[in-house]
Amino acid sequence: MGIPSNIREYLDEQDVDYEILLHQRTSTLSQAADACELPIHQLARAVVLVDGQGLLMAVLPADHVLDFEALCNLLQRDLELVPGNQLSTIFDDCEPRSYPPLAPVYGLDVIVDESLDALDVITFEPGIHTTLVQMSCDAFRGLLGGALHGNFSRPAAALRADYSDIDHSLSHVVNQFTPARVKRDIEEFHELPALPSTAAQILRLAADPRANARQLADIIEQDPGLSAQVLRYANSSLYGYAGSIKNLQTAIARVLGFEYVLNLALGFSIGKSLRVPQDGPFGLNAFWKHSVYAGRLVELLSRQLPNKLQLPRGTAYLAGLLQNLGRLVLGHTFQPEFFILNRFAQANPDMPTCELEKHVLGVTHDQIGAWLMEAWGLPMELVVAVRHHHDEDYWEQHATYSQLVLVANRALALHGLGETDTPGLPAFSLEMLGLEEQQVIDIAGQLFDDVSDLEDLARRLAA
Repeated sequence: MGIPSNIREYLDEQDVDYEILLHQRTSTLSQAADACELPIHQLARAVVLVDGQGLLMAVLPADHVLDFEALCNLLQRDLELVPGNQLSTIFDDCEPRSYPPLAPVYGLDVIVDESLDALDVITFEPGIHTTLVQMSCDAFRGLLGGALHGNFSRPAAALRADYSDIDHSLSHVVNQFTPARVKRDIEEFHELPALPSTAAQILRLAADPRANARQLADIIEQDPGLSAQVLRYANSSLYGYAGSIKNLQTAIARVLGFEYVLNLALGFSIGKSLRVPQDGPFGLNAFWKHSVYAGRLVELLSRQLPNKLQLPRGTAYLAGLLQNLGRLVLGHTFQPEFFILNRFAQANPDMPTCELEKHVLGVTHDQIGAWLMEAWGLPMELVVAVRHHHDEDYWEQHATYSQLVLVANRALALHGLGETDTPGLPAFSLEMLGLEEQQVIDIAGQLFDDVSDLEDLARRLAA
């Protein structure tokens, strides 16, 4: 796919000098900047907002975060982000999440952050994730015609110093949201549900060395929704069973296996007990899509580990499935803070979400998820996977689980699935796990060859 024709035509009509920089496919502007060896602050990005007066494009540096309150005060407007599914209608000739900061091409009003005026050169994506366009700042200003200019963004690094200035209307919430308060609320269950009864029964069964498939089926059958999910999994093309599976005991004994179904059911019952909004970067739709892909990929990669590192595949699957449980805790229990996170993550997609969580909340989803799992008495293998799945340097007890989840997440990110993290597969982690980079890439690629069953499962879990 080349530069969208209307972008190319506009550049030619305006008779500006520009350079095209080609690079391998990326999923974020920071990755594109690295690929072309450019400073990230030199890249401009677009955020599209809306209110009763209509649409507005805000253009700012890629390493800055949008200050909503400053922009609204500057323009005396009550602006909100345009939902992601509507952006594809506005930028119908562009690849998803690649929106050119050329408002006139799309008939949009525009305001430019003053920090861009200090640059000599500006670079931007023209609607495709394999290309950058570079030109002088003067030429870029000319392309935007009579754009408004103002100060409505801050460097992302400034969040470390003081988050409260970003949105004064919500600062009172953030100031009281400390790690100690979060952990207290989780451990004392002030606002959280108890461990779901089905999950509690499954854990008791897991501790019984005489447990069998019939007993597990009896527990799962108490929850019709959970029963349907397990049967649907057993009948999917993922496991290639020749025939139709119509009862849980057969699904457990002949197709999936006792330990695997036990963990599958445990993950589904826990995940479904925490309800959050469906939409947004951290909503249920995004959560379950990433979770089912990650769970499956971790399971597949666990089969490739050397004998000395072999893991129970059900536990490996559950580690991938529940790695972001802390996000559900936030959405279920701390709704104002969850709103802030979704708002800023949507407007600033290149900012690592763990960093954003740390600035907004003082804690990250991996900490919150691990606290909850400990409070619920879940196995330490899962606690470690949840707590350290972003940490390349963790190589203590049960590190194989967390490192396998980390590798799986990086491989999924190569396909544009999941949050922004350090790009590429970590060489030391691969070496310690006994995996080859191309081996991981190939297995992940096979996962995306036929995604119908995974997509269907994610939709049903999010419903």
